[in-house]
Amino acid sequence: MTSSLFLICALRRVRLAVVAISLSLLLAPTVPLAQEAAPRPLGQAATAGDTASARIVLVEWRIKKGREAEFLKYWSTRATIEDRSGLVGEFLSRVEDQKQFPWMVWNLDRRWTTFVNVGFWREGEDFQQQIGRFINNQRPPLAFEAQSRRRVFLAPERWRMGATPLYMTDHPSVR
Repeated sequence: MTSSLFLICALRRVRLAVVAISLSLLLAPTVPLAQEAAPRPLGQAATAGDTASARIVLVEWRIKKGREAEFLKYWSTRATIEDRSGLVGEFLSRVEDQKQFPWMVWNLDRRWTTFVNVGFWREGEDFQQQIGRFINNQRPPLAFEAQSRRRVFLAPERWRMGATPLYMTDHPSVR
């Protein structure tokens, strides 16, 4: 399977519907050890009971009020991914206003601006090689962070595919 065909298939597996469900998992209690899903051979269709070898990484960033531009510049130009061959896509998003969308039930702290980064990776090992091996939870928060960021690593169990494609190019501000 060509790498572009693989990317298209991978993009279709991890739709924005998965993002919405996955974001709710940030509210769940922390689990000390995650179960590793058995990877499926490349190109093999999913069957009943299958899990995906793809992984989703969620990071909740808590940014000091007034320091959002500094954070966005850092994320876009310094927190880069050298080798993107295993990266399906990464989306840094600002949380919408709860007044505009009253159905949101996520408790937000008014002392900071919340951003959520959702990264889709071909496999857990791709993330580990490019990002995970550099994570040090003992480092203090960066100057623009109100509190340390929170992370969770997800193994997709089920998925739905829609007809709308995801973005196919980087945001103009991202390296």
